[in-house]
Amino acid sequence: MTAMAMACKPDLIIFDEPTTALDVTTQIEVLAAIRDVVREHHTAAIYITHDLAVVAQMADRIKVLLKGSEVEEAPSRQMLSAPREAYTRSLWAVRDFRPAPRTGETAPAPILRIENVSASYGAVPVLHDVSIAVPRGRTVAVVGESGSGKSTTARVVMGLLAPTRGQVVFDGRPLPPASRARPRDLQRRMQMIHQMADTAMNPRQRIRDIIGRPLDFFLGLRGRARQDRIRELLAEIELEPDRFIDRLPGELSGGQKQRVCIARALAAEPDFIICDEVTSALDQLVAKGILRLLDRLQRERDLSYLFITHDLATVKSIADEVVVMQQGRVVESGPKEAMFTPPHHPYTELLLSSVPEMDPDWLTGLLAERAAGRIADAEAAAQASLGGA
Repeated sequence: MTAMAMACKPDLIIFDEPTTALDVTTQIEVLAAIRDVVREHHTAAIYITHDLAVVAQMADRIKVLLKGSEVEEAPSRQMLSAPREAYTRSLWAVRDFRPAPRTGETAPAPILRIENVSASYGAVPVLHDVSIAVPRGRTVAVVGESGSGKSTTARVVMGLLAPTRGQVVFDGRPLPPASRARPRDLQRRMQMIHQMADTAMNPRQRIRDIIGRPLDFFLGLRGRARQDRIRELLAEIELEPDRFIDRLPGELSGGQKQRVCIARALAAEPDFIICDEVTSALDQLVAKGILRLLDRLQRERDLSYLFITHDLATVKSIADEVVVMQQGRVVESGPKEAMFTPPHHPYTELLLSSVPEMDPDWLTGLLAERAAGRIADAEAAAQASLGGA
């Protein structure tokens, strides 16, 4: 798409969140390509993003906007080192969110076990002997590049793709491979929050209907009891019932839409929720609010999360355990503290080294180190890890 935009040799090019949905290793390649092509063609560029670490690598000047108004503008290095306005400083600080630690607790028994699962799309194998355990009341983050098998693993767990080998065990009993073969109460206990709230909700249904359907389908609530429960769920996700219950999805912000999707999952009163890239399309302040909400709900309801993401900053914020996947295989797993402490598996090291930092010289330095062979590139890491598998 960058090549298409540059084909007519423009004087100005606007990049609107071009790397938001990309994993960290792919993002590095795209950022480097964008920066090179802008400099090579001497093109003016406006780069729109909510990722401050990306801003640090790409921008000569930064303009901060809030609700349609300019907050402040300055050269990038000046803005990054000494923001003047409180709102700008809040954007800088949001990357540091960490929930309160669970002190003195040992990990409980798993509520979900994925046992040696392999799966295929037609004749193409996509998962290879995947094993993951999710302790009750804990969060297991699954990370990896696009195509690593994260979402396919979620499809197998939810009964949307039958494994060719292995099984999924929930609360001590093997699950039927297909969702339609699972009892309704079992379906109720396992819910999913999708990445794109816009496509996960019917745009013609009001919020009361979106949240109310699982109350009717799983719990049989009708009339006043259903209405009261919808209002309780809206309050629980920190949306005022009177303001939001009769709105359509198109009348909500991105963060509000994702909160409604969370409320819909909670309406079924589940024990286990798959969170599939639930913050990847959100700006950092909104994403922080969603992570705080998920953390609070987990502690209050003893929920278990399988958190699929390519954002390692999010992993540091919310995960208890981390599973690293590559090309359909689990290459490393363990407690979060151990996973972020050297030495690392070569592929994990690649992922960690690819997380942008709030340093304008970070991307230049990383590319120089990779060119000199001091840090493995993606292809080399892939060959190393698959060779050892």
